Amino acid sequence: MGADNPPPTDEKDINDVYHDRNLLAIAFARAMRLTWGPETAGWYRHDGWPVVWVDTPAGQKSWHVTPDLEDVLERSPLDNSEPIGGYDGHSRTLKNCRLARYITRSY
Repeated sequence: MGADNPPPTDEKDINDVYHDRNLLAIAFARAMRLTWGPETAGWYRHDGWPVVWVDTPAGQKSWHVTPDLEDVLERSPLDNSEPIGGYDGHSRTLKNCRLARYITRSY
């Protein structure tokens, strides 16, 4: 049984993939802010790049996004602020473990 509308077969450029991922990170942060309040998500600049962050019950997560999306961040409900207590030093691996734990409610 196949899908009525299969995905396109043309390949995406790596920049398209990152753009999609960046928008998803921003959308996730926006959803978490709307769910848990303004202190749980936001964005700030670090070394010339916007960083989107979220605090969940499974721990802090953050993503660098490309500077061309700063206008989206500025028009979003996310505050231009750092997490309370600052960046907790999580690695990409730990961030992804925390994200998986959040998804599966294993926290």
